Amino acid sequence: MPSSSHTTFDLDTLVAEIKTASRGSNPKAEVKKIMERVFEDAQMIQENIPVFDENEVNLFEDDAISIWVCRFMPGAPIPPHDHQMDAMIGLYAGVERNRFFNRETSDKITESGHVDITPGEILNISPTAIHAVECVSEEPSCGIHVYFGPLQTIDRSLFDQRAGTRLKFTEETFNRLCAELR
Repeated sequence: MPSSSHTTFDLDTLVAEIKTASRGSNPKAEVKKIMERVFEDAQMIQENIPVFDENEVNLFEDDAISIWVCRFMPGAPIPPHDHQMDAMIGLYAGVERNRFFNRETSDKITESGHVDITPGEILNISPTAIHAVECVSEEPSCGIHVYFGPLQTIDRSLFDQRAGTRLKFTEETFNRLCAELR
């Protein structure tokens, strides 16, 4: 049942609440409470969130928190990667499949399973997790992704499964691997 404390969804309000919670005594628990409350009504989010031109939009980032809106298109998988920090994904449209991997060596990974999330669900991802993302619905999957740290400046890895290599996460390498997966 939708929360009666919010009659509509406002993205700026959500970002402000998450920023405040990220500075609290227990940031992960406080952000989780906010996400659970807001995502009780995924339809309201979908009806009220701005439509962005880009598929991945950074709404805010500092040393404590990074907040993104991400849209994944059908037939356009995202390669395996890590975040090196906790992450929380709330979905408001489509179905997003997160495939998880175990590290066999520093470069080689093997798939260990997957989780599909649907509108209204929240997925927590640990700092050591390696995952790949794909939209498995006919319409794009759309969500709000919260990372507990500075996602754009931290050293992260991408994994090229075909070559069996681990690569430094750069925009160029990310785009190349995405293109190879299509």
